[in-house]
Amino acid sequence: MLALRITGVLYSLELTLTTRRNYMKKSITIILTVLSLILILDSFNFVHALMMFYFAGLIPGTNITLSGAQMLELFAVAAGFTVARVALYFIRQSAQYFQPTAAVPAK
Repeated sequence: MLALRITGVLYSLELTLTTRRNYMKKSITIILTVLSLILILDSFNFVHALMMFYFAGLIPGTNITLSGAQMLELFAVAAGFTVARVALYFIRQSAQYFQPTAAVPAK
């Protein structure tokens, strides 16, 4: 009986260590992927291009600039899509929560 308990404890310890190892592998993979993405975007001067687009309406890679009215329209449409997505998420969550359950037939 004691051997069975020790085996069970060792097995649960092994599962815990395996889970931690998998978690660490996954964490390291995600961290390295994010750092690689940051380095790649930095090599393209992504932040500078993005700020020039936001502040001056300069489309990256071209000499085309957007007027203030066009930038306002663009940001209004983007904000509208974002608000609509968030609203739909909450509507779906509340509909799922308040969905009536099926009646269980009597025996």
